[in-house]
Amino acid sequence: MQPMTAVSRRLAWRLVTLPLLIAALALTGSPAGGGLVAASGEPEPGFTPVSYRPANQVRVVPQPWSAVEPAAGYQRVFPPDDRVQQSPTTSLPASAVVMVAGHLVDDLWIICSGALIGPDVVLTAAHCLYDHENGGWVDEVMAVPGADGETWPYGFELATNAFVPQGWVKLGDPKFDLGLIVLASPLGEHAGWLPVAALSTEELADSGFSYTVAGYPGDKSEGTQWWASGTGLLRVTDNLLFMDADATKGMSGGPVWRSADPVLIGVVSHERASANVARRIDENALTFLEDVCADAGCTIGSERAKAPQPGQPPVAGPQPVFTALEPARYARVAPGVVTVRAAAVSDTPVVQLVLRVAGQEFAVQSGELATGIALGPGLYTAEALARDQQGDTLRVLWDFVVSDDPGESVWFDGNGRPKTERINATLRALVEAFRWHLYGMSWDGVDHRGDMPTHAEAIIPGEPVPMWVDGETFDQATTEATLRSLVEAFRWHFWGISWDGNPHGEVPTHADQVLPPEPVDPWFTPEGQPIRENIEATLRALNEAFRWHLFGATWDGYPHPELPTHAGTR
Repeated sequence: MQPMTAVSRRLAWRLVTLPLLIAALALTGSPAGGGLVAASGEPEPGFTPVSYRPANQVRVVPQPWSAVEPAAGYQRVFPPDDRVQQSPTTSLPASAVVMVAGHLVDDLWIICSGALIGPDVVLTAAHCLYDHENGGWVDEVMAVPGADGETWPYGFELATNAFVPQGWVKLGDPKFDLGLIVLASPLGEHAGWLPVAALSTEELADSGFSYTVAGYPGDKSEGTQWWASGTGLLRVTDNLLFMDADATKGMSGGPVWRSADPVLIGVVSHERASANVARRIDENALTFLEDVCADAGCTIGSERAKAPQPGQPPVAGPQPVFTALEPARYARVAPGVVTVRAAAVSDTPVVQLVLRVAGQEFAVQSGELATGIALGPGLYTAEALARDQQGDTLRVLWDFVVSDDPGESVWFDGNGRPKTERINATLRALVEAFRWHLYGMSWDGVDHRGDMPTHAEAIIPGEPVPMWVDGETFDQATTEATLRSLVEAFRWHFWGISWDGNPHGEVPTHADQVLPPEPVDPWFTPEGQPIRENIEATLRALNEAFRWHLFGATWDGYPHPELPTHAGTR
C-alpha cells in the first residue's frame, strides 16, 4: 500500500473509445437454467489469458495534465441523471469499488473503474488495460479502492501483472472485454472485496431484478464515486447485459452488482443506441478469472456467490430489506385476480409483514406474504411494511397498472397518448409537496406539519398550479418549465447541485457544498412532440425520491442511505 499526499491526487480524466471491430453482433440469449452457474473449467476459445507485466518503474501517482483529446461519450446518462454520490466510502460495497489509472504513452493516462474481488486482485474492463487505438498495453497501472475525492482511505497500489482474454487482443470483441489486475499488496484486506457470481439468465431477465452500477465518472468531481440503480435489465444475452442505468466516461470497468446483495454480475463495457452495456459474468468469465489466479497466485475471495437461504438476509444490516415485490413496480398486469406479494429479510428474524393494496390490509408474523386480489383496470399503489425482531422497520411503496392494453403505463395509454388526469394529478402533487416542504406553502391553507415535514417556520398560503395536459395535448412550455424547476430544485435540495453554479440560500439544501450544474435532457422533440420515455423517467424519479425523502418509503425494497430522508427507521 502506498501513502498518499494531497498534491498527488489529481488525475487527468482520459476517455478511452472502445473499438467495436465487429459491426453487428448476433446476440441471442439462451436460458442457462435456474440458480447459479458453475464454471466448466474449459473456457470458450478466445478466453485464454494473455498477461503483461507493467513497468511501474517510477512508482508515483500521475500528476495533472491537460486533456489529450476531446471526450467521446460511449456511456450515457438517461434522463434524469439518477447517479448518486457515495461518501464516505469506507464500508462495503463502496470501499471495494476501485479507481483505475493506466499509463499509455507520454502524458496519456486511461482513467477507468473496477472492483476488488479478492485481497489482491481487481476486476475491470479489458479496454482499460489494452487499448487498440493508443498503442496496446498500459505500461503502468494504479488502483485506488474507495477513492472519495481528495480522500483515499486505503491509499493506492500498483499492479504486478495485468491480464485480458486473448480474444480481446486479437479482435477487440466486447464479449472478451474483461481484465484482471494483480496488485503488489493485498489492499482488499483493508478495503474488503466483492464476491463474483454467474447468475442464470432466468434470474437476470426477471423484470423485477434490481441491479447497481458503480464507478468514477469523468463528468463529476474528480475521484468521486457514484452509483446508479435500475430494475429490470433491458436485455440479457449469453455474454452481455443491456442496462438503462446511468454510466459515463470513467465508469468503464466498473462493477454491476445485484442490489439485494453486492454480488458482482457484470463489468461496464460500452454503449449502444439506447442502452449501456456490461460484460456479463458467465461461465467463461469465471473460468478466465480462475485460470488467471491459478497461474498468478492471486486470491479470489468467492468465485461463486451462494444464494441466500430462506430466512437469511442477503446482507446483514440494521433494518429489513425486501427480496421480492409483486407485481414488479410499474408493471402492467391483466385485470382479474392479481397476486400481490412481498418478502423481506433482516439481520434478525422478520416478525411482522403488513401489505396494503386497494383499500385492503393483510398481515402475517413472518417475512413473506402473498395474496390474490380481484382488481379491475386502473393504477394501484401497493404498500408493504416489514418489522424485524429488534423493532427495525422498512416501508416500501410501489405502483403498478392493471390493464388489458400491453402498452399502457402509469402516465400514457397504449397508443402513446398522455393520460390527462393522471399526469396533471402527479405534477400537481409534486409541485404542492415541494412548495410545502421547502417554503411551508400550504395548498389548502391547512398546517400539514403533523404528517409532512417542512423546512419552513411559518405557514403561508398556497398558489395556483397550472394545467399541463388538456385534452391529451401537452402545454409544452408549462410542462418543460415545471419539470425543469422540479429537477433543478430536487438536485439542489438533495446534493447542492446548483442550476446556475451559484449558491442559493433562499432554497434549503441538505448539502454542505455547491456543485456545478448538470444538463437536463429534453422532454420534447424540436418539433414539439413529447418524448414519452423521458417524461416517464423524470416523473418516476421525482415520485420515488419524494416518497423516500418525506416519508422514508423506499421504491425498490432497499434502504437508500445515499439520499437524505426526514423519516426515522424505527
